[in-house]
Parts: sequence; structure tokens; C-alpha cells
Amino acid sequence: MQTEHVVGNVFSIERYAIHDGGGIRTIVYLKGCPLRCLWCANPEGQLEWPQLFFFPERCIACGRCLAVCETGASRRGEDGAIAFDPTLCRGCGRCAEGCYAEARKLFGRRLSVPEVMAEVLKDRAFYRQSGGGVTVSGGEPALQWQFTRDLLAACRARGLSTAIETCGQAPWPHLEAIAAHLDLALYDVKHMDSAAHRRLTGVGNELILANLRRLAELGVEVLVRVPVVPGCNDSPENIATSAAFVAALPGRAAMELLPYHPYGSGKYARCGLEYELAGLEPPEREQLERLAALVRAAGLSCLLG
Repeated sequence: MQTEHVVGNVFSIERYAIHDGGGIRTIVYLKGCPLRCLWCANPEGQLEWPQLFFFPERCIACGRCLAVCETGASRRGEDGAIAFDPTLCRGCGRCAEGCYAEARKLFGRRLSVPEVMAEVLKDRAFYRQSGGGVTVSGGEPALQWQFTRDLLAACRARGLSTAIETCGQAPWPHLEAIAAHLDLALYDVKHMDSAAHRRLTGVGNELILANLRRLAELGVEVLVRVPVVPGCNDSPENIATSAAFVAALPGRAAMELLPYHPYGSGKYARCGLEYELAGLEPPEREQLERLAALVRAAGLSCLLG
């Protein structure tokens, strides 16, 4: 397997993470996702190509970006301030490279497996002491399945624990290839009703649930994560149905309820998107405890995020 020739479109590498798998971990975030969840906290990971974010509060209106922008995405308004039109941007990143004030940031860069491993291995002492390792997230790792497969294989070769965070909306052969190098799958299930799932994410859940069952049948440890979003999927019926499905899976499976948070909402305007859940409040702790009791009643271990 010639991993030096396989490249991935990476939008972030987060070190010293503790919530996405056991121990201290490095999370590699990949671009591209087949879902458009209303509550997505990483809109910068949705598109498969590089994406520019503009931070107008940092801009000093020096005009350096105007000199390098070939599409007219950056322009000076009548008040002298710099405006940015994301619909005209092609993601070349030249304006971000020359921005003194760091008012522009390009999300997405092409990296090889050895380049990512060089970053990952900086913290191998922490992995060894804590039982941690590497989690590939996104976006959706299975959209870049060859890169994800080769990166996890390289981690395994160095004795590192491996995990992915996936929505499961991918061809099964791609997930199966990844699973061969996987210790843990953090598997998102948004809703058990396919029509509701389509309304909330843009796709139905048939393939997602089928792939979850197949992954469990391979013997991969699975932690099913349900984002608890008020008014969207937080009904007792949905949580109980989710728990019953997970309890019927073969092998080792558990559930985690992740309370909705609006922390990613501020990113939407920076990339020219509208956040449809503006003003939505996180669920109360008491509600989460009641939902967790339903999961445990199905015989499952239940974590609360």
C-alpha cells in the first residue's frame, strides 16, 4: 500500500482531544459530508473543496486581498470597508496567505498520509500513557475512504488506537475497507424515522442503519451517538426506538446522548450560509437524564455528553 501517493483534503488537525474515543487523541478532520444536518457544528467541513472564511471584525481594510483576488469575491464598499462574496470565491487561498490581520482563513489543504502522521506522532507519548490514539472525523471520513483507510493502517502499524466518527452514509465497501483498520466507530444516528431524518439532514436513514448493522456484525466496537436537538429528535419515542435498535445489534455497542449546542452557529455567516436553528436553546439536564433512563432500560450503557 503506497500511502505516500494517497492524499486527503484536511480542514483541521486537533491535538489533545479527550471526547472522541478513549484517552488523549488527535482528531483529523476531513472535508466533505453527504448530510446537511440543521445543527451541524462544522459547516466548514461540509463541502469537499477548500473553503474561505472571512472574519470582518479582524479586517483592517488594507486592500492587500483586492490585489490578489481574481474573481471579485473581495471588494471595497462605499464606506471603505472590505466586503466578501463567498459565491464568487473559488478557494485559491491567496488572499488568506497575504492577510496581515488574519481576517481570512482557508479550510482545506491537501495532505499525504506521511504528512498527517508526522503531526500525529508528535503526541505518541500521550497516547501511550493514556491509551489514546487517532480519530478521523469530518465532514465524513468515508467520503475520502482510501485516505482514511491508509491513515488508520499507518496508525495501527505504529501501535496507535484508531477510531472514526461517521454518519454512515457511504457505500458499504468503503466503510468495510476502513473497518479493517478500526478499533472504535463513533456512529451518529440522527433519527430513527426516515422521513424525519430526511427533513433534518437531507437524506433518509436506510443506508445509515444498514451500515451500522453491518459494522457491528464485523465485530467493531460501536458507540452510537445521538445528538439531542430540541424539537427535532428529542422525543422519548425516538430515543427509545433508537435504543431498541442498538440493543439488537451483535457485538459490543453502547449509546451516547450528545446535547445540542449552538457553538458552531457563528461560523455560518462567515462562509455565506444561514443557520436555521438560531435562538434554539440546549436541552435541560433533567430531560437528558430522563432520555438516558430509556436507553438504560433497553439494557445499554449510556453516556451523557
